[in-house]
Amino acid sequence: MLAVDASASVNYDEFDLMTFGTAAALRDPAVGDAVAHTPGGVAFCLVQWSSIARQAVTLPWTLATDAAGTAQVGDLIARMPRTIDGGGTMIHAGLDYAAARFATAPGVARRRVIDISGNGRADDATALAATRARLARNGMVINGLAVEEDDAHLTTYFREAVIAGPGAFALHAADWETFGAAMRLKLLREIAGTIGM
Repeated sequence: MLAVDASASVNYDEFDLMTFGTAAALRDPAVGDAVAHTPGGVAFCLVQWSSIARQAVTLPWTLATDAAGTAQVGDLIARMPRTIDGGGTMIHAGLDYAAARFATAPGVARRRVIDISGNGRADDATALAATRARLARNGMVINGLAVEEDDAHLTTYFREAVIAGPGAFALHAADWETFGAAMRLKLLREIAGTIGM
């Protein structure tokens, strides 16, 4: 589950860099090879999130079993419109919405991972703590990708307050221009358990 920040702090150019970077990561041969070597493949879904009740699915669950299918998921994301425009940084609402989408996922997943990306801290820390704990109890993994353009300590915050579950981790992009490279590393670590391919 790819959960991308579409709040007011992300302008349209930055949103495009995030989506095109995600698409490029999925088109990367190493990521495609990792998916191809995953028994049963990997199902991808993408949601945009911001404030309470401001979330949307913009890539329904799509199963990829080889490199070509993974690249096609990237192509779909590259053409994806922005459907959430502005609003607060309610990370807990984005996580809750993303988690609920697993009920419609194809097949039975061996792992349920929410890959949340953003450039800011939660507007409601108490609600985030409760959501994070509940999802971890329910067996979900929350990984983070923090864009540190305006906050040099955001990755530390993600590690302390956002990620959860067995093996959870957070990576960072120094700015929106390096988002795609960070997403590539993140997908490799999530899918293949590697970070330096």
